[in-house]
Amino acid sequence: MRLAIVDDEEVFRLQVADSIFSLYGRENASCFLYSDGSELVKSFENGFKTDAVFLDIEMKELDGMSTAKVIRNYSKDIPIIFLTSHTEMAMEGYEVDAFRFLAKPVNKDKLLEALRDLEKKLKVDEKIVLKKDGEEVICPVKDLIYVEAANNSVRFVFRKDTVELRMKFTEAQKTVDGVSSDFFKCHRSYYVNLAHVKKLGSTDCMMDNGDVLPVARSAAQDTKKALFDYIRREGR
Repeated sequence: MRLAIVDDEEVFRLQVADSIFSLYGRENASCFLYSDGSELVKSFENGFKTDAVFLDIEMKELDGMSTAKVIRNYSKDIPIIFLTSHTEMAMEGYEVDAFRFLAKPVNKDKLLEALRDLEKKLKVDEKIVLKKDGEEVICPVKDLIYVEAANNSVRFVFRKDTVELRMKFTEAQKTVDGVSSDFFKCHRSYYVNLAHVKKLGSTDCMMDNGDVLPVARSAAQDTKKALFDYIRREGR
Protein backbone atom coordinates (compact mmCIF):
# COMPACT_ATOMS: atom_id res chain seq x y z
CA MET A 1 0.00 0.00 0.00
CA ARG A 2 1.07 3.56 -0.70
CA LEU A 3 0.27 5.75 2.30
CA ALA A 4 0.72 9.50 2.76
CA ILE A 5 1.33 10.73 6.32
CA VAL A 6 0.81 14.45 6.88
CA ASP A 7 1.73 15.99 10.24
CA ASP A 8 3.69 19.10 11.18
CA GLU A 9 5.44 17.23 14.02
CA GLU A 10 8.34 15.25 12.54
CA VAL A 11 8.59 12.92 15.53
CA PHE A 12 4.92 12.01 15.28
CA ARG A 13 4.82 11.35 11.53
CA LEU A 14 7.94 9.16 11.89
CA GLN A 15 6.30 7.26 14.74
CA VAL A 16 3.22 6.54 12.61
CA ALA A 17 5.40 5.40 9.70
CA ASP A 18 7.53 3.18 11.97
CA SER A 19 4.39 1.59 13.42
CA ILE A 20 3.10 0.84 9.92
CA PHE A 21 6.47 -0.65 8.89
CA SER A 22 6.62 -2.79 12.04
CA LEU A 23 3.18 -4.20 11.20
CA TYR A 24 3.57 -4.63 7.43
CA GLY A 25 7.26 -4.52 6.62
CA ARG A 26 8.77 -2.07 4.16
CA GLU A 27 8.19 -4.46 1.26
CA ASN A 28 4.41 -4.30 1.74
CA ALA A 29 3.92 -0.62 2.59
CA SER A 30 5.38 2.66 1.31
CA CYS A 31 5.01 5.77 3.46
CA PHE A 32 5.35 9.27 2.01
CA LEU A 33 5.86 11.90 4.72
CA TYR A 34 4.72 15.53 4.55
CA SER A 35 5.10 18.28 7.13
CA ASP A 36 2.09 20.29 5.96
CA GLY A 37 -1.07 19.97 3.90
CA SER A 38 0.27 22.34 1.27
CA GLU A 39 3.16 19.93 0.57
CA LEU A 40 0.71 17.11 -0.08
CA VAL A 41 -1.41 19.33 -2.33
CA LYS A 42 1.68 20.18 -4.42
CA SER A 43 2.37 16.46 -4.78
CA PHE A 44 -1.17 15.88 -6.02
CA GLU A 45 -0.69 18.71 -8.52
CA ASN A 46 2.40 16.86 -9.79
CA GLY A 47 0.48 13.62 -10.26
CA PHE A 48 1.15 11.91 -6.92
CA LYS A 49 -0.98 8.79 -6.31
CA THR A 50 -1.70 7.28 -2.92
CA ASP A 51 -4.00 4.59 -1.53
CA ALA A 52 -4.84 6.54 1.62
CA VAL A 53 -3.92 9.67 3.57
CA PHE A 54 -3.20 9.91 7.31
CA LEU A 55 -3.91 13.56 8.00
CA ASP A 56 -3.28 15.64 11.11
CA ILE A 57 -6.14 18.08 11.69
CA GLU A 58 -4.15 20.84 13.41
CA MET A 59 -1.36 22.23 11.22
CA LYS A 60 0.00 25.76 10.99
CA GLU A 61 -0.17 26.51 7.25
CA LEU A 62 -2.88 24.41 5.62
CA ASP A 63 -4.85 22.55 8.29
CA GLY A 64 -6.21 19.03 7.93
CA MET A 65 -9.82 19.90 7.14
CA SER A 66 -8.81 22.39 4.46
CA THR A 67 -6.36 19.87 3.01
CA ALA A 68 -9.06 17.20 2.96
CA LYS A 69 -11.36 19.49 0.96
CA VAL A 70 -8.62 20.00 -1.63
CA ILE A 71 -7.98 16.24 -1.75
CA ARG A 72 -11.65 15.71 -2.52
CA ASN A 73 -11.23 17.92 -5.60
CA TYR A 74 -8.75 15.34 -6.88
CA SER A 75 -10.54 12.23 -5.70
CA LYS A 76 -13.84 11.44 -4.02
CA ASP A 77 -12.61 7.98 -3.07
CA ILE A 78 -9.19 8.26 -1.40
CA PRO A 79 -9.65 7.16 2.25
CA ILE A 80 -8.72 9.95 4.66
CA ILE A 81 -7.75 8.94 8.19
CA PHE A 82 -7.64 11.94 10.50
CA LEU A 83 -5.12 12.12 13.31
CA THR A 84 -6.34 14.31 16.13
CA SER A 85 -6.37 14.87 19.86
CA HIS A 86 -9.75 16.63 19.53
CA THR A 87 -12.49 14.05 19.01
CA GLU A 88 -15.09 16.83 18.82
CA MET A 89 -13.79 17.49 15.29
CA ALA A 90 -15.30 14.19 14.13
CA MET A 91 -18.59 15.71 12.97
CA GLU A 92 -16.80 18.17 10.71
CA GLY A 93 -14.85 15.28 9.22
CA TYR A 94 -17.99 13.74 7.81
CA GLU A 95 -18.27 16.71 5.47
CA VAL A 96 -15.19 15.41 3.64
CA ASP A 97 -16.20 11.74 3.99
CA ALA A 98 -13.50 10.82 6.51
CA PHE A 99 -12.70 7.11 6.61
CA ARG A 100 -11.50 6.97 10.23
CA PHE A 101 -10.40 9.11 13.18
CA LEU A 102 -7.39 8.04 15.22
CA ALA A 103 -6.74 9.75 18.54
CA LYS A 104 -3.24 11.08 19.17
CA PRO A 105 -1.02 9.52 20.34
CA VAL A 106 -2.02 6.67 18.05
CA ASN A 107 -2.67 3.34 19.73
CA LYS A 108 -1.01 0.52 17.77
CA ASP A 109 -4.02 -1.80 18.09
CA LYS A 110 -6.32 0.95 16.78
CA LEU A 111 -3.89 1.59 13.92
CA LEU A 112 -3.88 -2.11 13.04
CA GLU A 113 -7.69 -2.14 13.10
CA ALA A 114 -7.82 0.88 10.79
CA LEU A 115 -5.31 -0.70 8.39
CA ARG A 116 -7.26 -3.97 8.24
CA ASP A 117 -10.44 -2.04 7.45
CA LEU A 118 -8.51 -0.07 4.85
CA GLU A 119 -7.37 -3.31 3.21
CA LYS A 120 -10.97 -4.47 2.94
CA LYS A 121 -12.01 -1.18 1.37
CA LEU A 122 -9.13 -1.28 -1.11
CA LYS A 123 -9.56 -5.01 -1.66
CA VAL A 124 -5.85 -5.50 -1.04
CA ASP A 125 -4.54 -9.08 -0.92
CA GLU A 126 -5.53 -10.75 2.34
CA LYS A 127 -2.95 -10.73 5.10
CA ILE A 128 -2.32 -13.21 7.88
CA VAL A 129 -1.57 -11.72 11.29
CA LEU A 130 0.82 -13.69 13.51
CA LYS A 131 1.79 -12.64 17.01
CA LYS A 132 5.46 -13.16 17.87
CA ASP A 133 7.22 -11.86 20.98
CA GLY A 134 4.26 -9.59 21.73
CA GLU A 135 4.37 -7.97 18.28
CA GLU A 136 2.06 -8.53 15.31
CA VAL A 137 3.73 -9.79 12.14
CA ILE A 138 1.59 -9.18 9.04
CA CYS A 139 2.29 -11.14 5.86
CA PRO A 140 0.36 -11.62 2.61
CA VAL A 141 -1.35 -15.02 2.83
CA LYS A 142 -0.56 -15.58 -0.86
CA ASP A 143 3.14 -15.76 0.14
CA LEU A 144 2.48 -18.50 2.71
CA ILE A 145 3.64 -21.76 1.10
CA TYR A 146 2.77 -24.19 3.89
CA VAL A 147 2.32 -24.63 7.62
CA GLU A 148 4.24 -27.34 9.45
CA ALA A 149 3.73 -28.82 12.91
CA ALA A 150 7.12 -29.05 14.65
CA ASN A 151 7.02 -30.59 18.15
CA ASN A 152 5.26 -27.99 20.32
CA SER A 153 5.65 -25.26 17.69
CA VAL A 154 4.30 -24.41 14.25
CA ARG A 155 6.38 -23.17 11.33
CA PHE A 156 4.79 -20.78 8.85
CA VAL A 157 6.92 -21.03 5.71
CA PHE A 158 6.68 -17.97 3.44
CA ARG A 159 8.43 -17.17 0.17
CA LYS A 160 11.18 -15.14 1.85
CA ASP A 161 10.89 -15.96 5.52
CA THR A 162 9.84 -18.53 8.11
CA VAL A 163 8.00 -17.65 11.29
CA GLU A 164 8.00 -20.21 14.10
CA LEU A 165 5.50 -19.87 16.91
CA ARG A 166 4.53 -21.90 19.96
CA MET A 167 0.94 -22.82 19.23
CA LYS A 168 -1.26 -25.80 18.39
CA PHE A 169 -1.39 -26.99 14.79
CA THR A 170 -5.21 -26.85 14.86
CA GLU A 171 -5.00 -23.21 15.99
CA ALA A 172 -2.66 -22.45 13.09
CA GLN A 173 -5.11 -24.02 10.64
CA LYS A 174 -7.95 -21.88 12.00
CA THR A 175 -5.78 -18.76 11.64
CA VAL A 176 -5.12 -19.57 7.98
CA ASP A 177 -8.72 -20.57 7.27
CA GLY A 178 -9.83 -17.19 8.53
CA VAL A 179 -8.26 -15.49 5.51
CA SER A 180 -8.02 -18.16 2.79
CA SER A 181 -9.78 -21.27 1.55
CA ASP A 182 -6.85 -22.40 -0.62
CA PHE A 183 -5.11 -24.62 1.96
CA PHE A 184 -5.40 -28.37 2.42
CA LYS A 185 -4.14 -30.79 5.07
CA CYS A 186 -2.17 -33.36 3.07
CA HIS A 187 -0.57 -34.88 6.17
CA ARG A 188 -1.10 -34.70 9.91
CA SER A 189 1.81 -32.26 10.13
CA TYR A 190 1.40 -30.23 6.93
CA TYR A 191 -1.17 -27.69 5.72
CA VAL A 192 -0.26 -26.68 2.18
CA ASN A 193 -1.20 -23.71 0.03
CA LEU A 194 -2.58 -25.30 -3.14
CA ALA A 195 -1.45 -22.25 -5.10
CA HIS A 196 2.17 -23.24 -4.40
CA VAL A 197 1.95 -26.96 -5.24
CA LYS A 198 4.25 -27.58 -8.20
CA LYS A 199 4.06 -31.36 -8.45
CA LEU A 200 1.81 -33.86 -6.68
CA GLY A 201 2.65 -37.54 -6.31
CA SER A 202 0.97 -40.37 -4.44
CA THR A 203 3.25 -40.05 -1.39
CA ASP A 204 4.63 -36.51 -1.57
CA CYS A 205 4.21 -33.10 -3.15
CA MET A 206 6.78 -30.58 -4.31
CA MET A 207 6.16 -26.96 -3.48
CA ASP A 208 7.32 -24.14 -5.74
CA ASN A 209 10.10 -23.22 -3.30
CA GLY A 210 11.62 -26.68 -3.84
CA ASP A 211 10.50 -28.24 -0.54
CA VAL A 212 9.16 -31.79 -0.85
CA LEU A 213 6.45 -32.58 1.71
CA PRO A 214 4.89 -35.92 2.62
CA VAL A 215 1.34 -36.78 1.62
CA ALA A 216 -0.42 -39.25 3.90
CA ARG A 217 -1.69 -42.37 2.15
CA SER A 218 -5.14 -41.78 3.62
CA ALA A 219 -5.18 -38.18 2.32
CA ALA A 220 -3.74 -38.79 -1.18
CA GLN A 221 -7.04 -38.92 -3.09
CA ASP A 222 -8.58 -35.99 -1.23
CA THR A 223 -5.42 -33.93 -1.77
CA LYS A 224 -5.54 -34.66 -5.50
CA LYS A 225 -9.22 -33.69 -5.68
CA ALA A 226 -8.61 -30.48 -3.69
CA LEU A 227 -5.78 -29.50 -6.05
CA PHE A 228 -7.87 -30.17 -9.18
CA ASP A 229 -10.78 -28.22 -7.71
CA TYR A 230 -8.42 -25.32 -7.01
CA ILE A 231 -7.01 -25.40 -10.55
CA ARG A 232 -10.50 -25.41 -12.09
CA ARG A 233 -11.59 -22.57 -9.80
CA GLU A 234 -8.55 -20.38 -10.43
CA GLY A 235 -7.89 -21.39 -14.03
CA ARG A 236 -4.28 -22.10 -13.20
